[in-house]
Amino acid sequence: MNRSLLKATLPIAAFVYLSNTVHAQLTVQNNLTPNDLVNNILVGQGVTVSNVMFNGQPANTVNDQAGSFNGTNSNIGLASGLVLATGKVILVEGPNNYPSLTVPPANPWNTPDPDLGYFVSSQHSVAVLEFDFIPTGDSLSFRFVFGSEEYPEYVCSQYNDVFGFFLSGPGINGPYTNSAVNLALVPGSTAPVAINTVNPGVPGFGNASTCASSDPNWQANSIYYVDNTSGATVELDGFTVPIRAKAVVQCGQSYHIKIAIAHAGDATLDSAVLIEGGSFTSTGSLTVSVSTPLGDGTLTEGCGEALVTITRPSSGDQADIQLTYTGMSITPGDLNAPPAQVSIPTGEDHVTFPISTVRDLDAEGSESLTLIASWTSNCGFTIVDSVSLALLDYTPMEIFAEDVWLRCDRDSVLLEATVNGGLGQINLAWGSAEVPGPCYAPGLEDGSYTVTSTDQCPETVRMQIHVHAGCDIVIPNVISPNGDGHNDTWVINGLAKSGSSVKVFNRWGNMVYETANYGNNWKGIGLPDGTYFYEVIDGRTGKRLTGHLTILANGKR
Repeated sequence: MNRSLLKATLPIAAFVYLSNTVHAQLTVQNNLTPNDLVNNILVGQGVTVSNVMFNGQPANTVNDQAGSFNGTNSNIGLASGLVLATGKVILVEGPNNYPSLTVPPANPWNTPDPDLGYFVSSQHSVAVLEFDFIPTGDSLSFRFVFGSEEYPEYVCSQYNDVFGFFLSGPGINGPYTNSAVNLALVPGSTAPVAINTVNPGVPGFGNASTCASSDPNWQANSIYYVDNTSGATVELDGFTVPIRAKAVVQCGQSYHIKIAIAHAGDATLDSAVLIEGGSFTSTGSLTVSVSTPLGDGTLTEGCGEALVTITRPSSGDQADIQLTYTGMSITPGDLNAPPAQVSIPTGEDHVTFPISTVRDLDAEGSESLTLIASWTSNCGFTIVDSVSLALLDYTPMEIFAEDVWLRCDRDSVLLEATVNGGLGQINLAWGSAEVPGPCYAPGLEDGSYTVTSTDQCPETVRMQIHVHAGCDIVIPNVISPNGDGHNDTWVINGLAKSGSSVKVFNRWGNMVYETANYGNNWKGIGLPDGTYFYEVIDGRTGKRLTGHLTILANGKR
């Protein structure tokens, strides 16, 4: 592919004219020396800088590959800062009028940088800004955006313009010059940020295998890419989201960092790296986090423990952390003997400890507890971090269920219960074996069944449900079949109709009534008042029941 057919190389005069006549949302200034850019734009809290160099020379001369930018009204994601480019830094100003733009520097430096040489063999228009610094904290961090006109056409090609942040010094052990490490990494990985590692996830004129050789997960990195081919505020066709570079350092020690960028393969289609102003900082860091039983940031009185973890960026000497517990309506009695100090042991980077709450009878509602951790570092800095969680009252569980009353007319019955109160998920189980529901009980025999409710506190309550089958055989000993609608029929409660038999005898032993499968419909019609005797056989159990029956008809038939 002939790249000369796809690029637009603008003479600087023409580009300046364009920049002055179009309202550019991202603005660039090229009036500060690299030394001033580092000391007045880049560096923030906790860093002392010395020996600023640009392309191997003292950085006291303005260079058209280094400048400052204001991105407040752009989509670059950074408000302001330092920009370093393979061409003149004014190329990044928007809008994006050229899909393939090159603005060559006045005096391109084509001496390859040995560390960029790890990524590409051919370098052009190299820009290397480096300096020494002493951090006052135990961590270093800054935010940056990398963009290029190589996007998206030359994704997965040999034209993989490169850059890097190469840090060296005490405790740093990497593969680059002076055992440096590269801080310009894809978040959560060891892959360097480059055109072939952070892109739309689709090859341009290159092959997917080329990107895969740089990072097997290159397509997943598209979440860090911004397509700017139609951008109104920045010229670059594509760029990354703001990414944070960070490292563990030793306070008071001297370190060296090299910020380098170069064309790869040829000297066309410019690239740039923009570093947020004031973000190059070093502070001691401490992170407090909490894991609650339900994972929702709440801790309920008397229900388990929350685990607090305090983390520092690296292992070192023992760190004694002071703890303070505050919050509206929070009293010392709300917590079970919380520690006032914990220590991160020598050689460890974190400590974890539990806190729990005291259950009381007071209805306090939701209270907010804030745990503040404070540590004074070896360099004399006091570092503070905090975490908050909600303390909640515990509402005891109460099971609601009703006994079941039947008429000996159901083989089985579903037992049901509901629960009020408790914490989190409520589990109901039945019987001594506590088997999860639903629970079906026999309907033709009396029984008592235990239901157990367990929540995530965990607390447990139990209740018994009674099933009254209505199958006890109750035989009346008097009927009055006088037609008044009351007690006219001999109704034997609980008698299974199927298989039953009924016999009635007078006082001389003569059988006056006999039936099988008795349907509770005999009225003794035609028999005189008096006392009779019966024999009832239950069809369900075969049980024989005997007794006497008095018929009182009051002369009415």
